[in-house]
Amino acid sequence: MAGLKPLFNRSQVQGIVDQFKIDTNNKFILALKYMGEEFVSEARLKGNYKDKSGNLRSSIGYIILDHGEVVESVFNGKNKIGRDKGEAFATEVASSYHTDLVLIGVAAMSYAAYVEAKNYDVISSAAAITRKSDLLAFVFKDF
Repeated sequence: MAGLKPLFNRSQVQGIVDQFKIDTNNKFILALKYMGEEFVSEARLKGNYKDKSGNLRSSIGYIILDHGEVVESVFNGKNKIGRDKGEAFATEVASSYHTDLVLIGVAAMSYAAYVEAKNYDVISSAAAITRKSDLLAFVFKDF
């Protein structure tokens, strides 16, 4: 009785599976980058408040984590104070996420939640649009 002889070995199959995992993970990261950019764009354009200093809009940004490691951090507002606060706060929030892929979108000035409470849109509409995935965490810095 003749048997079948494979033209591949276990390590070759494992290599294909490992590459598939890497490719899939990279595609998820790309999708999260797109969602993060949409979040920032939506929040900055639709924010219906006056931002005299530019700090609040500049503090809006996002960070992407892959099992706790930062793979993308985007805080590109015009005002350095806002950018720095945004990135610092997102990094602080990120420290509590150690598994999976996570997108964290923030408006980091201490008064962001106060502005939202006054019925102005800082990031609420942007978060509502983007928050359709369990992978996402949107937060306000609230003292």
